[in-house]
Amino acid sequence: MGGFVNRLLRVVPGEWPKLAQFGLLGFLLQMGLGIGFSAGDAAFLAHAGADRLALIFMMTPAIMLVYTAAFSYLMVRFSIDRVIDATIALLVVGGLLSYAVLGLDLPPHWQLPVYIGLKLYLAMWYIALYTQFWNYTDGYFAIQDGKRLFPLLAAATALGMTCGGLIVSQLAGTVSLRGFFLIWAGIAAVTFPVALGLRRRWTRIADSEVEAAEEGVGRQVRQVADTFRSSRYTLVLTLILFVTLLMTNLAEFQYSAMFEQGRSEAELASLLGTLYAAANIFNVIVCLFVFNRLVGRIGVRNVALIMPLSYFAAFGFLFVTGSFEGALAAFFAYHGVLTSIEYNNQNLLFNAVPAETKRPVRTIVEGLAEPLASFIAGGFLLVFADRTDIRDLSGLGVILGLVLLLVVIMLRQLYPAAMARNMRSMLLDVGKGRGVAPAADTGGADTDALLEHLRSRDPAVRAEAIARLAAGRDLEALPRILDRASWLSPADRHDIETMIIGWGDTAIPRLVSAVPDPTFRYRGRAMAARALAQLSYPLFSSQLDALVRAELERAEPRFVLAEALEAMPEPTRATRLLARLQRQLIGKGTDFVIELLALGGRLPDFDLLIVTLHSKNPKVRGNAIETIENGVDHATFLLLKGLLDERAAGSPAGGARLLAMLEERLASPDPLELVTAAQSIRDLVPAEELGPRLRRALRPDLYLLERADLATLLALPGAGPRTMVDKIDAIAAFPDFAAASIDVQARLAIKLRDAPPEKDVRRVDVDGVTMWLSNAYTLDLAARNVDLALAMYRASDDRAYAA
Repeated sequence: MGGFVNRLLRVVPGEWPKLAQFGLLGFLLQMGLGIGFSAGDAAFLAHAGADRLALIFMMTPAIMLVYTAAFSYLMVRFSIDRVIDATIALLVVGGLLSYAVLGLDLPPHWQLPVYIGLKLYLAMWYIALYTQFWNYTDGYFAIQDGKRLFPLLAAATALGMTCGGLIVSQLAGTVSLRGFFLIWAGIAAVTFPVALGLRRRWTRIADSEVEAAEEGVGRQVRQVADTFRSSRYTLVLTLILFVTLLMTNLAEFQYSAMFEQGRSEAELASLLGTLYAAANIFNVIVCLFVFNRLVGRIGVRNVALIMPLSYFAAFGFLFVTGSFEGALAAFFAYHGVLTSIEYNNQNLLFNAVPAETKRPVRTIVEGLAEPLASFIAGGFLLVFADRTDIRDLSGLGVILGLVLLLVVIMLRQLYPAAMARNMRSMLLDVGKGRGVAPAADTGGADTDALLEHLRSRDPAVRAEAIARLAAGRDLEALPRILDRASWLSPADRHDIETMIIGWGDTAIPRLVSAVPDPTFRYRGRAMAARALAQLSYPLFSSQLDALVRAELERAEPRFVLAEALEAMPEPTRATRLLARLQRQLIGKGTDFVIELLALGGRLPDFDLLIVTLHSKNPKVRGNAIETIENGVDHATFLLLKGLLDERAAGSPAGGARLLAMLEERLASPDPLELVTAAQSIRDLVPAEELGPRLRRALRPDLYLLERADLATLLALPGAGPRTMVDKIDAIAAFPDFAAASIDVQARLAIKLRDAPPEKDVRRVDVDGVTMWLSNAYTLDLAARNVDLALAMYRASDDRAYAA
């Protein structure tokens, strides 16, 4: 049953404690607000009237200006935890004061100001509690987790509003309106220990790789101003929120005017409590079962279209009918669709606002820009409401709905680039190659000799070899060039790509055959793809979908084998290495697919995406996945996401099934995979079965190292005592090599010698036998392979790193 619920709600089992605590916080905050809103709106409509709403709309910006200034200062001066504490404390004090003031025997001329003040108080908390809760919650979830879990948290808040509305609806005849504010204060007091427990148990996620230093208010205001000047996306998002609130105010004015007709204070409280409860029951259902599937299916950008279409339909219905049912449609567009879909989606849309200013931008937009819309709407209604009927106002709503739709379409185009900009701001730019220096002559050297020069530790020798290869234009050697270039530095690889592109169209046929060929290393295939995209983009584009699909489908059997090996109760050296190798090959294949898609123009900067995808910071990684989702079709994204997400541990495979999967790997074009699978089989079967099972591995195209290792496994006469698997295991035992890729560990293992090759060496113990590794070679390999360089650097530094 638990598994079914997890699948239904898309929750990982270990996420429930965190989800429950944040959900309880949102539930309590919104239950109190639901009580206050239902009772306060009824009191306002009964004592002030719907025609006074225009004044409320105009006065709301002044209240929000004070709120925004105060809370923006608190956000800079103190942590967001302290801001939440202050919010809860103000809710307690405000509830008690409201209870006391509403119980005073005030003179008639004070009645109207009190109820106007009450409505403004409620308007402030309607915006403030939403902003504070999601600002607070956003700090604990990355965007991909947020897309799954934020709707559930929104369901908890909607359930809170439902309970608040039902409390008022059911008790309106027995509890005075002022009594509900006392209940609100009590609920707020209970909320405080919940908020305190959250920050004690959970750690906030940084918005970028390096957290910003403490800043003053003035500097933060300048940064926000710079964001509005430089980020077109932020401006358009602000415009959407502005127009949405114009329509929201118009909807509230119209349904309030119709609801108040012929109803007493208690009847209004009962009606509004019932409607708030009904709307939030709808919200709970949408948040639990609809929103995350909707956004997962059509994406954040397309979900943004729902709100303008809903308001357009509601105002159109009200325009045509002018009925109570039309007012109900406007109410549910506001308190249903806006709350359960639009507000949830806005939480995700704000992730594309520059990360360094996202929180202050959101505070200012929701605290000032939206109330400014209230002021404009209020001013318009104050002047024109008496001169127009409900159908004229509804016609204006239809026009605004069309405007909002057009602005959202603009936002859809800006969203992917804004997400890419956000990733770029979080990380350092990746350098480019040096460029190939022209060669004066070929010097008569043949291609096999020049390829050997590419192994040189001297950059000048490698550069000269590349220049001579460029002049030689040996197209038949292109496969060998790509293979050897896989182990060069990024700058050297860039130079070879430039060389191949310089050969022109004659290189295209060999590039076309190299890109999909799994016998090539991924680096060589990526180089071929980049060169092909430069020489013939239409040809590359025509093959892109088939290339991507074939590579993604190749990953699933690797996942199954890796999970089966990891689930073994007694793994061996070879099975552990083979499981790691499968994971790394999946990662390389995924990176290759992303690079292909970036070359095809469907994704932004490949280097940036890869760095962010490999970040340990969940927010940085989540933004990269969000960018990918908005750049590819849904089917491709589901395949990619299956590779990018962590999967639950697999169950142990039966002996026969596991051996069958291992024997399939004996046909692998990857020499290391073949040898590791063969040694895994050696570890799992009786000696008399080994020969027949390894027969399919004995192919005429084997490398010398593969032949030697298979001879060792079969205990053939003259074979060595150690395999590459044994040597890699010894290399991986060193802390500065442990985090490097298996490919790099294999390159180091190949260089192990029985006698010291030079003076500066490292001693390596391989199953009790001493071997030696050149430190100079190690440093040269690190200069050409960033994962080895990072592994060695981190082993010498005890600080924590995000990526």
